[in-house]
Order: sequence, then C-alpha cells, then structure tokens
Amino acid sequence: SGGSSSSQWLQNEDWLDVNMFQSGHGSGHDVACWEFVKKDRALQPLKTTMDAEPNYEDHPVNPWPKWNPDNGYFRDYDVRKQLYRSVFAGACGVTYGHHAIWQFMSAREAAINYPDRGWINALDRPGAFQAGYLRKLMEWQQLKVRIPDNTIIVGDNGQKGDHMEAFRSEDRHLAMIYLPVGKTLAVKLENMKSGMIKGAWFNPRKGTWQAAAFKENGTQLDFTSPTAGQGNDWVLVITDTYLK
Repeated sequence: SGGSSSSQWLQNEDWLDVNMFQSGHGSGHDVACWEFVKKDRALQPLKTTMDAEPNYEDHPVNPWPKWNPDNGYFRDYDVRKQLYRSVFAGACGVTYGHHAIWQFMSAREAAINYPDRGWINALDRPGAFQAGYLRKLMEWQQLKVRIPDNTIIVGDNGQKGDHMEAFRSEDRHLAMIYLPVGKTLAVKLENMKSGMIKGAWFNPRKGTWQAAAFKENGTQLDFTSPTAGQGNDWVLVITDTYLK
C-alpha cells in the first residue's frame, strides 16, 4: 500500500523473494521512492524490491482527501523521475501505469477519478515509450551486479525534484547518474584514470546519446549537461572502457 512496503509484514517469510512498495499518487510530486528502495535493501535476509505503483502518467496529482483535477496531472517528466531514481537506487525494476488505461476509460465506461483522455488515446503517451528507453539503457552493458553509490557525486545529491541517484558496476568500470534537472555536477570516481575516461549523456526523453566533455578539477571531474539550467533531465554515463 502507499507509504509502506511488503517488507513491513513479510520480510522473513521464506516464500517471499521480491518486496514491493507503492510510492503512488497521493503525496504529490517527487515522493522519495529511492528511500523505500534503500530501506528494503538494508534488511536481512537481502531481498530485492521494486516500486509496483509509482505515479501514473496523466493521473491527478495528490488526490487525497478529495480527488481534484485542479491540482494538475502527473506527466511524462514525473514518470521518468520516479522510474529512474527507483532503479538507480537499486530496485530490480519498476512498473509503468496510465490512469486511463487501467480502467479502460471510454464512452462505454463511467470515468473513475478524472481521467483526461480515453484509453485508446493514451496508448502512445510519451512516458510509455520512455519507460522502454530506461529498459534499453539498463540492458546496454548487461551488468551482473549493479551497486547503488551516491558517493560518486561530489557534494549534496539534492532533495525532491532535484534529487540525483547514481550506481556503478562492481568493477568500477562503469557508472551512471540520473539528473532530474540539467546542471553542472562534480564526479569522483575511484580506480578510473581520467586520461582513459569517456562520458556520454543519455537523453531519457528521446533515448538518444551525445558525447559528454568534462574538466579535471583536482580529484574530481566536472560535467555540464547539454541543457544546464533549462530543467530537462539527463543520465550521465561514464566508463573507462568503451561506449557503443
């Protein structure tokens, strides 16, 4: 249910392999889904976890205690932020949902809680395609072990809508950072020689790549996203091996 995880009741059950939680729609934008993930991953015995219901695309924002579409709707940007930060924090995966599709809203059905379009018109919403881009990115290097590691980021990794999440490969040859807002960030990577490092920006809106330049600054590397200061989200990918 919203605000809790199955681990609260079932963590020690032998038959349970995967915990689930619901960051949901009722607490506004940028619910700290990453904290749910980290809390579950800190438990013993270690079991993977996932957000089974982050904010759905085109779902009214913060409907409690009364559903009110005047609060606005979650759009693809809200969806991306929750999907990426949950997975980068260490979740085994995440779900995508659309408010009109789950109820098959159409002229033949009574609308439930203010959907803003019919289900057929919701099939090609941008968030659905962008969830697929996340899957392709995570399958790109076929990592057997993915270690959440925000110490890669120098300084504060931000709060709520500005919160960044990072992970690295076990051998430290690859790291990724999700930035919900374009900016300049400083990165410290152990066991990676700056003369060999390559960086790229992955565009989670379009599933495209572009090279990432950086400046050496003592023990850190400074990267500036392509749309710094304009509010667009990006994924910084850093490797000391190669980029396809």
